[in-house]
Amino acid sequence: MKNKQRKKVVEFPNLKQRLLEKAMNTMKEKKFSEALALFEQARENEYAYAEVELGMIVCYMELGQLAEAKNRCKKMLREDIGDYFHILQIYITILIQLKEYGEVKNTIEAILEEDKIPSQYAQNFYQLLEFARKMLPGQDGAGESMAEVQEDDHHAFPIEQLHNGSLQKQYEIIQQLKNMHIRPYLPEIEAFLQDEGKHPVLKTFLLHMLKEQGVDSEITLHKLGEAATVVPKDLPSGEEDPFLNDVILVLEDTVNCENPILFESLKELLVRIHTVQFPIPFNPASPEKWAAGLHQVGNELYGIHSDEEDLLAMYHLSAIEMKDIISQIRKLEDFSFLHL
Repeated sequence: MKNKQRKKVVEFPNLKQRLLEKAMNTMKEKKFSEALALFEQARENEYAYAEVELGMIVCYMELGQLAEAKNRCKKMLREDIGDYFHILQIYITILIQLKEYGEVKNTIEAILEEDKIPSQYAQNFYQLLEFARKMLPGQDGAGESMAEVQEDDHHAFPIEQLHNGSLQKQYEIIQQLKNMHIRPYLPEIEAFLQDEGKHPVLKTFLLHMLKEQGVDSEITLHKLGEAATVVPKDLPSGEEDPFLNDVILVLEDTVNCENPILFESLKELLVRIHTVQFPIPFNPASPEKWAAGLHQVGNELYGIHSDEEDLLAMYHLSAIEMKDIISQIRKLEDFSFLHL
């Protein structure tokens, strides 16, 4: 009797990666129960453990299962999985939602004693420690309302440096705001967005933060000589912008098949200038014209010889239109570097 050979299970290529990407996209769509089930599958496949665990924690938080989220955070911290201080911030956020202020105080004090906190996290941890102390019974300031405590923290944070600090200092303040509840600072942030002299990329960073924190009030901004009024939570992210994707589709047809390396470089350049422009619409609103300008700029950058007449014919635009688009691309490209 012949020995039966055990059949090998062959996985589809990149199955684990695609499963994780699907879980992340589902979570972005706020389908947290469905995303949690997908993360569970990814976990069983032992893929990207830190990302999977963090995704599950976020889902548990959004589903109101704070005790489970807390325990999983604690495990990640204990086993030093993922970005320690990022996980620690999430853990403290959960403790505050559970009103476990004593644990917040003890955890942060223990970390401060080690004197190893990266500078970008220090300010926020000190504020959270002060908040926890005020919320504990018998402490100075105990019994203050949440609004009063937030007002104290608001005065403690050097938000004025967002307006009068150097470009480097403005960038640092924005990085600190990323890890904070920013609604108390909305007046200062809107003033920054309305100041035509402030760097357009920093304004984009702030708008993305407002979107992430679900700010649903109208915000007015001035950028690149234009004004716009937007509701941050309704703004598209970069990958969701139809115009951006339309330009990429044109470049796929005209560049990708002949020069994939140039195509990838042009996509990167497009994303950079989009970061500068956001959320102001591109003018002219023609994906073909912007693709043409990017193609020409890419050819010049890489020393690729191309016949200008052929390029103009390919994209159906005039030499004057090409010149105008290239001028705009170079202006936006210059802004895309912060020069800190």
